[in-house]
Amino acid sequence: MRKNRIYGWGRDVFAQVASLQYLDLRHYLIRVVNETSFQPALLANLKTINLAKNPFACTCEQIWFVSWLRQTNITLLQYPKRYYCTAPENYNGVLLKDYNPSFLTCNPIFLVVISISALACLLISTMIIFLKCNTNVKNFLYLLTVKQFRRQGYLPILNSDDYEYHAFVVYCDENRMWVHDDFVKKPENEEGFKFCIHHRDFDVGESISGNIDKFLKKSWKVVVIMSNAFAKSEWCQWEVDIIQERRRQQGRDALLLVMLENITSKNMTSPLRTLLDSTPHLRYKKGIGENLFWSAVIADLGKAVGQPPISEL
Repeated sequence: MRKNRIYGWGRDVFAQVASLQYLDLRHYLIRVVNETSFQPALLANLKTINLAKNPFACTCEQIWFVSWLRQTNITLLQYPKRYYCTAPENYNGVLLKDYNPSFLTCNPIFLVVISISALACLLISTMIIFLKCNTNVKNFLYLLTVKQFRRQGYLPILNSDDYEYHAFVVYCDENRMWVHDDFVKKPENEEGFKFCIHHRDFDVGESISGNIDKFLKKSWKVVVIMSNAFAKSEWCQWEVDIIQERRRQQGRDALLLVMLENITSKNMTSPLRTLLDSTPHLRYKKGIGENLFWSAVIADLGKAVGQPPISEL
């Protein structure tokens, strides 16, 4: 059947010739061969086919044919040298075996859908990671600030060697277990810090207010462990007023604020809000990023206290 000017045929043309074994369609005007061009029954028995010297189009409509050419067991006469593209112009003369259209390039809408879906997943993942690691991000920025001040060479007016304790720890009784078992033990056992905590270090027989005044003077810094229970405690609010005085006298580097949980609006007091607004604070969250929290705590406890800070020349 070679050398005809036929460029296509209906899908049922070969329906009744399932036993055909040799088919010669050379020198036609065939531009596209698709899945409906040959019946499956025909291809099941066909042994040899010749489609050479047709003006094939290298377009996405040809995707089935180029895939079939690479995997068929039927003998393809004159393949691949006589199977080449004539259109579009940029593919003129390119062999069909070298034309590799992909499903994505031939389905731009699908590609757009995938891109939008991927972007949406990325945004959702970023939001989830940010929400999960929000505490860690803030602690990391806090740590960077500490290191930046240290690189700038601030000289301390006060030195920890002049005090008996590195820090006086203010906390409420509801948080005592975490303060004793976690916060105090790690810096003291691993870093050599010495904290003043009232359950352990206060003098017996002396009033609480007297002990607080005495041991605050012996402490280089003040650590405040904040929570909703802390905010609701009248005694702790009294301590906040005393801490504010230390803050005014020695600057914000004299304080280390640790937030164990978000304080609800009903528990937030004006002095506590003032303290939080004027002094950076760390957030504790167990699990991922916990090491970053401890690094920030150690860095802050070792940071110089200036009144005001004086830069090295």
